[in-house]
Amino acid sequence: MIKNYLTLALKVLKRKPFYTFISLFGISFTLMILMLITSMGDALFGANQPMSDVDRMVFLPMLERYTEFYDTVYTVDTIVMDDGSLRMDSTETLEPNGSMNNSNGQMSFSFLDNNLRDLADVDSYTFLSNSSFIDAYLDGRKVTMGTYYTDARYWDVFDFNFLHGLPFGPDDVTAANKVAVITERIAENYFGASGADIVGREMILGNDPYRVVGIVERPLKDDETIAGDVFLPVTTIDNRQYTSTEIYGPFQAVFKASSPGKRESIKQQLTFLAENYEVPPDANYEHIRMYSGTATESFAANLMQTTDTERAKLMLFIPLFVLLALFLALPLINLINLNVSRVFERKSEIAVRKAFGADSRDILYQFIFENLVLTFIGGFIGLVLAYLIIQYVNANDLIGIVRLAFSVKIFFYFILVILLFGLLSGILPAYRMSRTTVATALR
Repeated sequence: MIKNYLTLALKVLKRKPFYTFISLFGISFTLMILMLITSMGDALFGANQPMSDVDRMVFLPMLERYTEFYDTVYTVDTIVMDDGSLRMDSTETLEPNGSMNNSNGQMSFSFLDNNLRDLADVDSYTFLSNSSFIDAYLDGRKVTMGTYYTDARYWDVFDFNFLHGLPFGPDDVTAANKVAVITERIAENYFGASGADIVGREMILGNDPYRVVGIVERPLKDDETIAGDVFLPVTTIDNRQYTSTEIYGPFQAVFKASSPGKRESIKQQLTFLAENYEVPPDANYEHIRMYSGTATESFAANLMQTTDTERAKLMLFIPLFVLLALFLALPLINLINLNVSRVFERKSEIAVRKAFGADSRDILYQFIFENLVLTFIGGFIGLVLAYLIIQYVNANDLIGIVRLAFSVKIFFYFILVILLFGLLSGILPAYRMSRTTVATALR
């Protein structure tokens, strides 16, 4: 039966080449764009190295310090005395007037070290600084490298793929050893190669020599916590930044929860700590607020330039979902119209088949199968086009360090989309024609 359905479906596609071309173009183009969007979403938010446990991570990129201003509000009460006279009494209260003096920024290492090391439900955590750059000179030209200063726990939170060597450990951090982990791109640019023999060699960063202890694969994500070129022990940062007792500094924190469900617990603890933080009496602010969130929340808040993560998600993703729904609905409606036209041209065929004993279910299955074949052909073309575009984008760094890639998960989603697309675009015209009587079809 399946073989007969397939043979008939291929013959029908050859019968009207123009209709077939229009249908294939619409399907392949739509699914190609959808594949690219899915691949981009997986690259930005998926559980890929070095953020394989992204569904367990809570990011704390900054805090806010603020002073809230109050107005004195007077309330006048009228009191009736026993002798019938009136007495005017008033009370005064302090109420916030909606204005405040505030500033946002990253945190100092001492603030993180003194306040955020003993949170419950945390499997591992790291404090890092990602706001530095170091210059290196290669063949008379200056190369600026994004420099991350991290603790040894950084390599527990983020699972970088080490191509050669190992990460620096707690002893290197404690002793402030001048060691470095670099990406394979920097190894290629600086040493001309990225092989195992690079480990142990020295590179001049700024004015100081650093010994390479590890080479990692370049991250696929353009996330501010992992997108460095060179990773150095936190104790080798400028000592004034490392020992500063101010609340602001160049550091942020990332926590990995014991399970995805514990992320909310960590966020609540951070909120509680901020609300109960004892501000120094000589400080020029009264309160602090810490802005923590998941990877998706932090991305949305950074993109929408707001500190309200829930509002940021709504502002970003609701319009995206609406646009995506419209993008899918328009070609789907056009494809349904094409299928209706194509199917109605075959009324005589349907009448003959019904006259020879075919029931409505056979007709329904045949037309749905034909549309699935058409959709799978278009899907395969879209898959090839998406693959070629992804290779071109990656080869030319068109979206920075972000790397689009096919994964088993994306391919599975793609197959589901093809099935859904084929069923939705074919089931309505197929059902209508399967209910057609022989007499109606012959007329």
